[in-house]
Amino acid sequence: MDAPGMQPWQWVVWIVGVTAFAVVIGLVIAAVLRAARRPPELPSAAQRLQRQSPQPPEVEARLRELAGLQQSGRIGEVEYERRRAEILAQRPEER
Repeated sequence: MDAPGMQPWQWVVWIVGVTAFAVVIGLVIAAVLRAARRPPELPSAAQRLQRQSPQPPEVEARLRELAGLQQSGRIGEVEYERRRAEILAQRPEER
C-alpha cells in the first residue's frame, strides 16, 4: 500500500467510501427487486361491483362529464368524489 502520494489513512478513507457506495447500490437493487415481487393491487369491491353492473347511459355520460371537469382542473379530487357519489347514489326513478 505504498503508492506514491497515498498515506495509510487515505487508503482507509478510500476503502470506506467504496464500501459505502457498494452498500447503497445493493440497497437500491434490493428495493427494486422487492417492488417487482409485490403483488398487483386488487380492485376494491366497489370497483368490482361497478364493473359487474353497468350504469345506464345517462349516468355514464354524467360521470364522463364529471371526469372531464376534474381532468381539466375545474374541480378538485374531493369535489369530484362528492359529486360522483351523488350521481351513483341517485335512485333509478330520479334519473
